Amino acid sequence: MRNLVQQIIVGCLGLSMALSGFAADPANVGKVATQLSKAQDLIQARKFKEAYKLLQPLEFEQAGNLQYDYLLGVSAANAGKPDRATIALERVVATNPGYGDARQWLGIAYFQSGDMQRSKKEFNTLLAQRPSAQVKATATQYLAAIKQQEDANGLAAKKSQPYLLGNVELGYGHDSSIATVPDAYSSAYIASIGQAPPPDKPTIPSNISDNFAQLNLNVEGRVPFSTVGTYSFLSVDSNSRAYNSHSMMNSQTFNLKGGVSVTSGGDTYRFDVARRGYRQEGTEAGYTNNSSQNSVTGDARLMMTERDYWAFSLQYNTPRYSSSPDQDTNQTVLGTNYMHIFAREGSPLVYFGLNHTRDKAVRELANPSPLVASTDVSRNTNAIVFYTQYSFIKEADVTAMWMKSSRRDSKPYARAYVAELDYGKDDMRVIMLGVNWRPAPNWIVHPQWMNIKNDSNIPLYGFNKTEISLNIKREFN
Repeated sequence: MRNLVQQIIVGCLGLSMALSGFAADPANVGKVATQLSKAQDLIQARKFKEAYKLLQPLEFEQAGNLQYDYLLGVSAANAGKPDRATIALERVVATNPGYGDARQWLGIAYFQSGDMQRSKKEFNTLLAQRPSAQVKATATQYLAAIKQQEDANGLAAKKSQPYLLGNVELGYGHDSSIATVPDAYSSAYIASIGQAPPPDKPTIPSNISDNFAQLNLNVEGRVPFSTVGTYSFLSVDSNSRAYNSHSMMNSQTFNLKGGVSVTSGGDTYRFDVARRGYRQEGTEAGYTNNSSQNSVTGDARLMMTERDYWAFSLQYNTPRYSSSPDQDTNQTVLGTNYMHIFAREGSPLVYFGLNHTRDKAVRELANPSPLVASTDVSRNTNAIVFYTQYSFIKEADVTAMWMKSSRRDSKPYARAYVAELDYGKDDMRVIMLGVNWRPAPNWIVHPQWMNIKNDSNIPLYGFNKTEISLNIKREFN
């Protein structure tokens, strides 16, 4: 009904203008015809602004003249005035829908003015009329652009509403030293303690290797704020590992985290609290190393340039060990890292990180001694990390990581009541090589090799292990 009324009004306007034209001065009619001819020449010469400047003053008198409205609409659409173009071209289409390529230019003018629904309607109408190959190509091109913008708007609308994202990851691999203890545990125990393990204390299995399967799940819910890039979040992670022949070493890690993330320009600030739990299957005889941990973390990631990022973090943890409460500490972690992305093919990047961890024993001893059946596990640990990544093809990255950490016990006899070595000293080195291959959107295939070696002045804590694994991840967002 609205369109019918609009056509009647435009038709009446056109009739009124036509009648006034009959009464017009013949000399004036000739002048207008000359101006329209000149405007047409300017349009053909792609001098659209000049054509629009020539035609615009005539609109009061010539509105309703098909040739005038068409020329005005085309020149306005190409002169950056889509609002004026739509008005003129609507008059043309309302009175003569098949006049020239007025409908095509009307669709373009709607697109320029941001009226995607009307633009899509005009181009779909054009395609239904079986146009020429050139017109069909133009209409198809604009419809594709409209769809792309609608998809982007839909994504933006989604991001303004609460949403979920996550991933599922399955893996299989081999671990050369499951218990991360010396190959000869009993001998190392004697070397460290000065005597054999007590009969009532089961010997930790050493020198055992096995294949394993793992399942990692992650789900995160986000609630965006009004400020773009700012949201609150709640995430749940579950990581499970099961060994083929040593079920007592099967384990599961569960992590619940919530907080807020704020983005300002290229900088990101994040604060979260977390609860982490670790469970090892063990046996009736023991071997469990169950623990839980509460954490509070704040970090800032600053964009120094488009390719340089510098970050700082502060974390406070409370690791607690249910089967070994003498290992409980209150832990503070300070960290900083720097990342640079090179402006070269493959976008290679390098990452350097430094961390300082201070563990303060919950059960401190004033005068630790090898004669006292208790320990004081206060310690300081410093770590340096180097990571690099290179995309050798569009669908795959090769990654490498090297980490070195140094642990220094703050109190004597902190571990295993060592009689001869007052202060424990550990130096750990980790090397990792991997590939991230994306065979399809949201799918990642990740083969990885990793070696961990810990050198300690307490033989009981030295070990060397290698893991080889292949993981397949499916992301959801």
